[in-house]
Amino acid sequence: IMRAVRNMSQKELAELTEIPNTYLSDFETGKSLPPRERELTIRDALKWGQDMDTLLNEVEELAEREW
Repeated sequence: IMRAVRNMSQKELAELTEIPNTYLSDFETGKSLPPRERELTIRDALKWGQDMDTLLNEVEELAEREW
C-alpha cells in the first residue's frame, strides 16, 4: 500500500533499500516476512512512521465493523 501511495515502483524501492526486488515481491505477496532490520529499512525508505500504523489499524477496524 505505502509503495503505491508513494508512487514508487518495486524496482525503485529495491534500488533505494538495496534489497533485491524478488525479496520485496515475496514480502508484498506474503510469501515471506522480512527480518526486523529489513522491515525497518523498508519503512524508512517509504517514510512509514507510527502515524501510518495508526491509520492502517483504524482502517482495518472500520472495515471489520462494516462486514
